[in-house]
Amino acid sequence: MGNALRAFLLALLCLAGLIVPLQALDRTRLNEPRPISEAELAALLQAASSGRAGISGARVDAGDFVVIAGGTEMRFGLARLSAQLNAEPDAARKQRGFDSLLQKLDRIAASGDPSKPSPAEIARFRDALLPVLKNRSYVEEFAALARKQGVPEGKLLHLPLAGDVIVVPAQDLPRITRFVSVGEGRRYGMSDADVFEAALANLERRAKTFAILVRGAIRSFDFKPPDYTVSLLLLPNPWKYIPRLPKTVVIAMPGRSVLAFGDGDDPQAIAALRAIAAMKDDYPVSRQLFRLAPGGLQPFR
Repeated sequence: MGNALRAFLLALLCLAGLIVPLQALDRTRLNEPRPISEAELAALLQAASSGRAGISGARVDAGDFVVIAGGTEMRFGLARLSAQLNAEPDAARKQRGFDSLLQKLDRIAASGDPSKPSPAEIARFRDALLPVLKNRSYVEEFAALARKQGVPEGKLLHLPLAGDVIVVPAQDLPRITRFVSVGEGRRYGMSDADVFEAALANLERRAKTFAILVRGAIRSFDFKPPDYTVSLLLLPNPWKYIPRLPKTVVIAMPGRSVLAFGDGDDPQAIAALRAIAAMKDDYPVSRQLFRLAPGGLQPFR
């Protein structure tokens, strides 16, 4: 009696349109004006993907239609997709929308996840990386810009160097220098540490030669392009070929294109370096002076 009653109630519900016998669904369901449910769309996708070349493991998981396509697990949000189909003005548009989903599955099965970068894109990302020195205040500036652009979790990838100076990996692009955010490298198969390593390696390859300019008691690095002059500090030892290096090397780096140094035991040199460090720059690094120490840079008082 119980089974008979349950069967009767299910039949009533189907007639009332409150549930649909999903196993009987086919694409003609999309021609009906009644909105398609997430469960119905999942049933249609499951039926359409069955036996499709390169596609397997179709299932519904946590509100997503999930398949293995092209060796990659792909997830399609059923709520979003059903809303898109239901927003179409007529049956023909719904059918075309469904076809586009199936075509996407076929493309993924044939060539892998289309959202994954190609080997050429990965190489372009890696090869454009260079390390840049910035002032610590830029961390918050970057976060504020990210929030303004609708990315509230956007954080600047950086490491502290000395004082108020940080090291930031950036992409050296034809018209701009684009700074890299935390976790951005994952899309290209790179950890944050990998991004820094690649940026430093690229700098070493580029900075094979640079000149030293002399202006009285002050000397400065001359590097092309000048946008990365201050980054020369990150080379393994940019000082080893500089003649008559003072016992105490003091450095000023007010902006990205100015890297000046002088004798820390010479009051005239220190006064000149302080004047340089105080200069305004459109791309500021620091107004502090730094001393070259065995363990790296240290603020100079």
